[in-house]
Parts: sequence; structure tokens; C-alpha cells
Amino acid sequence: MSVLAQQQSDEVLRPGFFDNEVTEQFLVPVGAWADQAVDWIAVRLDWLLSIIKWPFDELIGLLVDDILEPLPWVVVVLAFFVIGTLTRNIRVGAFAAVALSVCGILGNNYWQQTARTIGYVGVAVLLCVIVGIPLGVACGRADSVWRVVRPLLDGLQVIPSFVYMLPFIFFFGIGVVPATMVTMTFALPPLVRLTNLGIRQVPGDVVEASRAYGAPEWRVLLDVQLPLARPAIATGINQTLLLAVSMLGIAAIMGAGGLGRVLLQAITTQDVPKGMASGLAFFLVAVVLDRISQPEDTDSAGLIRRVRLAWAHRRDPERLLATGEGAGADASEGRFARVTAKERLPMAIAAAGGALAVVSVFLTWTSGAGLFSAYGRRADEDLAQQSFSGLDASGGSWFGYLALGLGVLVAGAALTTLAAPGRGPRWLTADGSLISSLALLVMMACYLLAAPADAASSYSAGAGVYVALAGALLASAGSFWWVSLAPHSPLHPLTARVGWGRVVLAGVAVVILGMAAISGWSFDQRKDVVRDAEVEQQIAELYAEAEANPAQSGVISAQISALLAAQSEEKLIVTDGVSGEGPGLGIWALAAGLAGLIAALPAAGAFGRGEHLRWRWSTVTAGIGAGVVCVTIGWIATQVRSADDSYLTGVGAFLALLGGVVLAATAASVLKEFRRSKVYAEDEPAPV
Repeated sequence: MSVLAQQQSDEVLRPGFFDNEVTEQFLVPVGAWADQAVDWIAVRLDWLLSIIKWPFDELIGLLVDDILEPLPWVVVVLAFFVIGTLTRNIRVGAFAAVALSVCGILGNNYWQQTARTIGYVGVAVLLCVIVGIPLGVACGRADSVWRVVRPLLDGLQVIPSFVYMLPFIFFFGIGVVPATMVTMTFALPPLVRLTNLGIRQVPGDVVEASRAYGAPEWRVLLDVQLPLARPAIATGINQTLLLAVSMLGIAAIMGAGGLGRVLLQAITTQDVPKGMASGLAFFLVAVVLDRISQPEDTDSAGLIRRVRLAWAHRRDPERLLATGEGAGADASEGRFARVTAKERLPMAIAAAGGALAVVSVFLTWTSGAGLFSAYGRRADEDLAQQSFSGLDASGGSWFGYLALGLGVLVAGAALTTLAAPGRGPRWLTADGSLISSLALLVMMACYLLAAPADAASSYSAGAGVYVALAGALLASAGSFWWVSLAPHSPLHPLTARVGWGRVVLAGVAVVILGMAAISGWSFDQRKDVVRDAEVEQQIAELYAEAEANPAQSGVISAQISALLAAQSEEKLIVTDGVSGEGPGLGIWALAAGLAGLIAALPAAGAFGRGEHLRWRWSTVTAGIGAGVVCVTIGWIATQVRSADDSYLTGVGAFLALLGGVVLAATAASVLKEFRRSKVYAEDEPAPV
């Protein structure tokens, strides 16, 4: 029996060849080999690892710790405005300044992480440029170098992003520097490939001609090949930056700082407010860096599409160059049509309305109490014998600032067109004037129709509000008249089909505005709302018990926190955009959205296919959408400026903002086609 038992044991220890367990007898110690190699490199080549790590340490310390973090946020915003203006144009510079300002007003912690994110991306891209461009030039000029480098690039672009982390974790550990190394390595291949492609695409006859004239090779490279390859190199830098931004969020797993770490913490703790704020800041930083670095011919592509293309073409970034070819219309001869005598009168009317709006903000907007500030600040509920202008926190506040800006835009459009027709900024034109005027009209109408807080019984509207409304009416009438007379024409013929897709999108905007109207526009958790006399007595008793029994202070503190949390949940006052307890802005924003939906019908060609008809009504649709956006921005910004700490604006205001943006976006495809007409004939009527 013992022999038979031994035979059964042998059968268990020696499985058949077709049994999966047989593989245990042929184990290859790959893991042990890797462990031995890592240990050997860490001991024997520590000097080499220190050399590799040194530039990352120094650049991060210089750019992030010594420059970006200590600087005031206003200085960084102004610096990006200058950088965007110099590298691209003033529009990109202004957008960069506004986007980074939003990151700043999210809070000091988010701004610090925003600055660190910019620094980490900057270090990674800078080192990619230092390494990638010379390597790409060498690949483009020497086939032997390209034959060696190309398989390495293919391998780097096939490896999943998480696998990049392993060698850097093994050799450099966890932290900011290894994470930046990973980001740089992941983002490098597109720059090398596109630099190589740009050098190889330089026409051979041009290179040979420069050599025939006696130019040495370094002059051929610097004066011929690099300048002609600049578009490809610029595209490579932009693709590298996009991949660096996309990788920085993943690199947060191995200790990368910045907004990626905050976003990772929000995901792991399911912290919705932190996740939303950090995600918004991350998105804005990515858009700013992309807009500053992208070539001019790709300016119309959105960030999400560009990141998707960069990720999809990691192995063949050369194909991305084809997307920019042929973009833009060729410059043609001719001059813009002069301002005719018929245009001057409506331009003057529009400019007068804009001037009235500017003057109105310095007049009285509120008396006795604040209109919107009284909802979020107790001190503004009773301001007897006091009056405030459109710029005061207790007056018009951000509604006044927006009225001032829109009035300046309307007047500026008339003056710019009069001085240099067709040559000013895109939105200082006839359609830009109408959009600004209608936005001002919608905003001022909602301001006057809004209901004051119940506690602000002494509130009365000042003369400035009515002057601003009169200016908006005058500017809208003059601008609409001006648009009907202005010699504008599309760059390309509009499609003859009815744009039902635009109508559907306008309907979606109205649905969003309807959801916004019934959603919360404010959340009131202030102390005098949450705590009543009974709760205050319970809290006082708990404090007295804690003083009498210090050993139980921790438990009592937890009981007080639980009591306050329960009261906050029970007595939270949520005000939607329709009920009489709030200002009722949601219902008026919805009414404006319905008017925009009606205007979208002729704008889409439902009542006629005339190009100018569709352009005029597209301008009206965009103006109404911009007005809804101004109303929600005014409400949110006013409460951010003046409200008490526990009074917050709700998601309904954000939905209304989104609905206004969607409504205005329905007109974008038509508006971007129309410019002031050019005159080619010699018999143009003489200017008046």
C-alpha cells in the first residue's frame, strides 16, 4: 500500500505535458534577472543616474519653486497675456489672461497647483525641445541615424503609458522629478518624427542651390532647412505639449504634483467640488498652453479634438501636417468698402446708445437696499438713505461692469468701422455691435424684471438702470438698422439647405434653460438660517459639558459637528430660478431662450435662403444667447463678490450659462463667414 501511495504522489508532482501546471517546471526567472540588473545599475551607475536627474531637479527648482510659485497670480496672468500676444495675437493673449484668472479665483490652493502644473509641463516640453529637435535634425540629414532611431521611437509609442512608469520608479523612486521624466519621455517621439519629416520635406533643389553657391553645411541647415521646416517643427512642439498635458494626469499616480494630484485625490475620495474645480483648472491650463503653442493654420480646431488626434497619431504624427495644408483663404487684391452715407446715421445711433450705457454705470442703480447683493449679504437688506452706482458691490455690481463693457464694445464698433472699415478687430463690426447691443438689452431687461429679496423692502431702482435700458434699446435699434445696410458678404457661399441642425441645437439650449429654471440658483447655509434658538441651546450645553469634562472633549466636538451637519441638511434653503423666494432670473433666461429659438428659424433659412437674411438673424440669435450668458455671469460674479461665506450660487446658474453658450454657438458657423465686402471696381462711389 505504501508503494501505491508513493506512485500516486509521483503522479501529482509530475503533471502531464498537456496540463497547465507543467509550466511550473520550466520557469524562466525574468523577474529575478530584472531585479539583479536594477540593483547593479543602482550601485554601479549611480553617477549616471545622478547626471540624468540633475537637469530635471535644477529646472523644476528654478521654474516652479523659484519663479512661478512665489510670483503673484496677477503677474503670471499678465505675463501670459504678453506671451500669447507676442507669439500669436492679442485675442489669444486676452483669452490666456481670462482663463488663468478663472484658475486664480477658484482659490489660492488651486492657483498654486495651477502654477506648478504650468511649470512641470514647461520643464518637460523644454527638455523635449533640447533633445528632440537636434535628434530630429540628425535623423533628417543622416539616413543611418534615422534607421537606428526609428525602431526606438516605434517601441516607445507602442508601450502603454503605465509601462513608462516602471523603469523610472525602479531607478528614481516616487516623486515629482521621476513623474516629469516619464512625461518628457512619453511626449518626445512626435517632435523627433516631425522634425525629421520637416527636414526631409525641404525641396532638394533649394538645398543643392545653396550648396552650389558655396554655403557650408551649417549655413545650409540654419538658413535653409530649419526655416523651411519651421511649420513641421512647430506642429511637433504643439503635439509634444498636448501629450505632456495628457500624461501629467496619469503621472500623478507616481507622485507628480500640480492639478493632476488634486484631481487624483478628488477621484479617490469622491470629492465632487474638488474634482470639478481641479478639472476645470486643468482644462483651462491645457487650452491656454495649446492656443499659445499651436500653429496659426490649426487655430480653428478645438482642444478636445486636438488632444484626441495627438493621442491617435502617436505612431504617425506626420499625418497631422496634412490637416493644416490649404487652410485659410488666399489674400486677394481689393479694398474694403467705405462707409456710406446711409450707414453713418445708424452707426451714430448705436454709438449714442453705447455711450448712454457707459454713462449709466456712474449714476444711481440702487437705493435703500441691494437688489442681488441683499440675497447673499445681510448687511445689504436695509441701507436706508443710501444710494449706489452701477459699479458698487451693493449697486449694479457685475451687471454694471458688464453694461460698461458692452457699451464700450458698441461705441468702439462704430468708431473703428468709421476710422478703418473692415480692418479692425473681428467683433468691432456691424454684427459685433448688434450682438453686444442685444446682450445688453437682455441683461438690463432681466435686471429690471428680477424680484428683490423679501427682506429688502426699502429697495428701489435708480435712474442709472433706466438710462442703461434706454441705451440698450437705442443701441439695438441702431445696430439692427446698421446690419441691414452694412456691405458684408460671406467668404464662402452658404449652403442652400435649411440648417435644421442649428434649430435642433437651439431647442437643446432651450431645454437646458428650462432645466436651469427649475434647478437651484442659490444655496443658503448661513448661521442664522441653520441655527435656531433650540440648536444654539444644545450647542451651549455641549460646550459646557466639554468644559466640565475635558476628557470627553473629542467626543463632544464630534457630537457638535454631527448636530450642525444635520441642521445644515434639514434647514438648507434652496432657491430655484422660478419661485418668488428668489430673483426669478431662471424664468426670464428661459423666456430669452425661447426668443432665441424663434430667431434661429430664419437664421437657419426656414423663411428664406437669402445669405444676408440668415446673417442678420444669426446675429440676433447670438446676441440673445450672449445676453443670457451675461445675466448668469452677473448673478454668479455678484454673489462671489459680496455674498456671505455660506451663501452659494447653485447649479441652475451654471446650466443657464451653458444654455446661453449653446444658443450663441448655433450662429457661429454663419457669423464666422461674414466680413465687410471688398471692392475691386474703380467706380466705387466716392466717400461722403
